[in-house]
Amino acid sequence: MTKMAAMIPAPGANKYELAIVAAREARRLNDWARRSGDTATTKVTGIALERTIRGEVPFVYEDNPQ
Repeated sequence: MTKMAAMIPAPGANKYELAIVAAREARRLNDWARRSGDTATTKVTGIALERTIRGEVPFVYEDNPQ
């Protein structure tokens, strides 16, 4: 895993948006781990944040949120 100090978001990136996307990715990883029975060797939130900053987590905006 990359050191957290080296994981700086790109200039102009919305830090709130990154936090929300990373939280949802961490929830997805936790759900996957529960279903598969696997255990993570590192913290899921760190993995999710790292993947989000690298741009590996796709996300889209809804035109008409309900």
